[in-house]
Amino acid sequence: MKKSLLILTTVGAMASAFGQGTVNFSNLSTALTSPPDRLVRYDATAASLNSAFVAGAPVFSNSVPGLRAQLYVGDSTTAEGSLIPTTAAPATFRGSTSASVGAWFNAVRTISQVTTPTVNLEVRVWDSSLASSYEAAVALGAAYTGLLGHSAMFSYTYPTSATPAPSESNMNAFQGFTIGVVAVPEPATFALAGLGALSVLLFRRRK
Repeated sequence: MKKSLLILTTVGAMASAFGQGTVNFSNLSTALTSPPDRLVRYDATAASLNSAFVAGAPVFSNSVPGLRAQLYVGDSTTAEGSLIPTTAAPATFRGSTSASVGAWFNAVRTISQVTTPTVNLEVRVWDSSLASSYEAAVALGAAYTGLLGHSAMFSYTYPTSATPAPSESNMNAFQGFTIGVVAVPEPATFALAGLGALSVLLFRRRK
């Protein structure tokens, strides 16, 4: 009898742990509370990459098939710069003819890196055909010629049920954001910076 109870307790704990470690990685669902707007949109700089990328319009994958959305996680005290990507592959965005344009193909994510009941999450977007990850895209700096952007960091608490309903696992605190191109400094900007540095150097020598 005791052995049976122990097995049942262990199975229940495992199921509970699984439920608490999941999140519905979706920015468009009828089960999400509303508002806010959770779509990913183009910012004003995106048009310099493609005239079809109108500022404020939802993003689509037609012209950028490599566009990806990755979920990043940390415990409730983790700063934005220290969040790490979940182990699951990043999500692909929907096409311009989709009724869900501006959203990615959602799926449940199991978060194994953080065990605290409440976590900090963030969504980051980049072009996977140009860089292997968001961090790699950022590291390229001006050499990265694709779309790039991220959401604000938001809080998420795992559902307490061992078998949570989809609505319990939604990213209700997530808010939509815009993506654009990396700003490349103009030659004139470099020239002005050089003149400024030279002026400071000459001033110090005169003193």
